[in-house]
Amino acid sequence: MLKESTYPEKYQMIQEWLPLIIQSIRKDLRQGHLKKDRAFLMQHFQGKNPNKLTIDELVAGYAPLLKEGNEELWEFFIDRWLLKHTDIYYFFEQNMKEIDEEFTELDEIELSVAKKIAEESTQQFGAKNTFIFSVLNSVVFPKEVYDQLQAAARESVVEREEPVPESSIQDHSSELKRLENRYEKKLLGLQKKYDRDVTALKKQIANLQKKLTALHE
Repeated sequence: MLKESTYPEKYQMIQEWLPLIIQSIRKDLRQGHLKKDRAFLMQHFQGKNPNKLTIDELVAGYAPLLKEGNEELWEFFIDRWLLKHTDIYYFFEQNMKEIDEEFTELDEIELSVAKKIAEESTQQFGAKNTFIFSVLNSVVFPKEVYDQLQAAARESVVEREEPVPESSIQDHSSELKRLENRYEKKLLGLQKKYDRDVTALKKQIANLQKKLTALHE
């Protein structure tokens, strides 16, 4: 189905999962693409600090260009996403080779075989990742299988890579920092108490030694 599809056509299929894709490759975008291409950063993100761009801001900046079919960006997105999901890549590669060693020449996978591959992949990697991979990598599933995968992806509630709201991450980070500070202060207090106790014991021992010396004189 997707063998001859264009990037704008791919975008129409995965646009609702673009935040999930960007969540997965956000470090590559912030610390790689945007830091290296300052002109792009200025033009599409007003020169903001890349590390402070939220997922929503990244989606807003990249979505129009992906929708237009920017080839360079598409290649970057696909390459980085696949590098983060080599397990699903190898799964598909193995299954496709069982169909045909020259699987890149296939026009469409037989329906029953395609359903089996899609089902096994969904069980291992989740419906969303299976659907995203299939679209990004132009897996030649029949339309029926794509429709089923898309429906399953929309229905799935829990995925391994479900984006965590950045506000929640910040809240947890702040709470962790407070706990660290609290325990550091507690440990510091214990250390001071330990030092005082040791000093007091040394004085007691010194006094006892003086008394013992006096008794022997």
